[in-house]
Amino acid sequence: MREKAPWPESWQRYGGALRRAPIRKKSLARYIASIARCAALVANGVAGEELGFLTAYSLAKAFTEPADPAAAVKPVTAANYIHALIALGEHGGTHEDALDGMRFVRAHLRRQVSREQKEKFGRIASLMEKGGFAYIAERIGEIRAEADALPDHAARKTHLRQTAALLAVLMNKPARTSDVAAWRIGEELTRLPYGTWRLAWQQEKTEHTTEAGGLWPEVSELLDAWILGGRPDRLVHLRYRELLGQNWMTLTRSAHAGKWPSTRVKAAIGIPAHDLRTLAADYMRRHAPDRAAGIIATHLGHRTEQAGQEYRALCEGEAATQAWSRIRAEIVDTEGKAGVRE
Repeated sequence: MREKAPWPESWQRYGGALRRAPIRKKSLARYIASIARCAALVANGVAGEELGFLTAYSLAKAFTEPADPAAAVKPVTAANYIHALIALGEHGGTHEDALDGMRFVRAHLRRQVSREQKEKFGRIASLMEKGGFAYIAERIGEIRAEADALPDHAARKTHLRQTAALLAVLMNKPARTSDVAAWRIGEELTRLPYGTWRLAWQQEKTEHTTEAGGLWPEVSELLDAWILGGRPDRLVHLRYRELLGQNWMTLTRSAHAGKWPSTRVKAAIGIPAHDLRTLAADYMRRHAPDRAAGIIATHLGHRTEQAGQEYRALCEGEAATQAWSRIRAEIVDTEGKAGVRE
């Protein structure tokens, strides 16, 4: 297994013992990838190579509080990186006191995770009290109505159309924001001649491909409105061709930072985009508890133990689509009360 970043000399010596340890292949691959992330920071002078509290603390701070806030990782991710270093030290023979120092840093990061989880629960509980996805649909309707009332040249109108399209797509298929920010028209997001938009992409985090298939008609309408930008509907095919290869949110070759979609979603509905994934999972658990685990894994793009079983994955993908479509019928009723439809 080849490291993605140069490891300090002492880490390379420990690495041999780590590879020989009775560790599952997948776990070993995760450890090595995490250690490589740490090694890259050590190479940049962020921390020293001697395993112990100071190195773990310096790395944790660099991961969670970098100079560029957009590059920050969550405490749970930083804890996983430090956990990999602990495994390296345990199998390499690092002194127990040094290991205890790193374990202290890992425990501190995990406590932060616990606090974050409580905050997240409060956010989602508040959203559920407002109506959950039905509330989000109402907000999309309100945003669309506000946009329609403005002149086409207004910058605010562009902002609102963009927000409505973003919320609608994430309501249809909750995705990780780093992926959302990178989608391109004609690549991950494609429009069929009869007007349906389709979404499929390779996830950055897992390198696993996931898809939504054909997006809901209401979502496709909002995407059309977004790319048209006030142009007549008859020009949608021409406009689509003009935008092939462009980022779907900027409508240019450039893309927003990975956390931009979450910031925009939070400004619109009060919760970050990632919470929509948790909300979707909760809906599925309540609507199909007997099959929820597989459906959630497929709908949210998780890599499962059974990922190699193509037939099962296909069946789960269809089940996820059907289950989410049934839930959608409850969210957006036939009279359009949820506000997505005109």
